[in-house]
Amino acid sequence: MAKWKKPTPMPNYIPSKEESEWHKACVDNGVIISPYGIQYEKSKWKIAIAMKGTHKNLNFAPHVYDEDTIWISYYEMCKYYYDKYKK
Repeated sequence: MAKWKKPTPMPNYIPSKEESEWHKACVDNGVIISPYGIQYEKSKWKIAIAMKGTHKNLNFAPHVYDEDTIWISYYEMCKYYYDKYKK
């Protein structure tokens, strides 16, 4: 039987004022974006995206992110939806 391992904590990151605004726009528009840990791969994540009402249907970004890129990529996705809903 495999022994349970403690998950790797997310790296620390302090978002800029702009990044916080992008994230808030996603929340306000029902876009759920979240880092998603990859089982058995320490310090590796994918980014999951879902829309309000269909939150059980996750879509994953095609890339695998590490502790140096996860938050940068997360906020880039937030900006994408911020720009999309800003129009």
